[in-house]
Amino acid sequence: MSRTLAAVLVGLAAFAVVASAGIPDPDLSTCELTNDSGAGMATCPAGDGPAYQYIKVTAKRADGSPIEGIPYTSFFFTVTGGDVTISHVDEETDVNGEIRFEMTGDETIVLLDPDFLQIEVQIYTVALNDVDYLECNSYDINEDDTVGLADFSAFSQDYGTTAKRSDFNWDGTVGLADFSQFSQHYGH
Repeated sequence: MSRTLAAVLVGLAAFAVVASAGIPDPDLSTCELTNDSGAGMATCPAGDGPAYQYIKVTAKRADGSPIEGIPYTSFFFTVTGGDVTISHVDEETDVNGEIRFEMTGDETIVLLDPDFLQIEVQIYTVALNDVDYLECNSYDINEDDTVGLADFSAFSQDYGTTAKRSDFNWDGTVGLADFSQFSQHYGH
């Protein structure tokens, strides 16, 4: 058997695996941001902000049935608004067609304008029509590239209020949990 024929057969076998799994429908498949600690991501100039868990992608066929078994290597992300690292949590889509990814932001998303990231997903070559947005705030409240005394002063003014800029755990109020997170980044 020639190498060319062998390559064609391997390519056909790979296509058969994808075809048997099903082609994701761009309108029924979704990208959803879920997080154990609230609705947004708090970032730090040192780039050591917490990981945002999770980007959950659900792959569905045109008939609405989930697609199981799509490997994480078949998912591609476009993030607009800053640099993030996206790593897989699951190896492949489960029986519900769901797979999770973790996203960690670096210092470039501290000073977003506007204050959100836009996340788009592609499965194989199919771009999903579901675009999701993630609100971000920073421990560097005064935007001088350092978490210092001026930021602490701003945080203390926000303590006990609903100020989004100091609500680092995204629970709707600025309290002790937010101070705990802020203090871990002081001096960065």
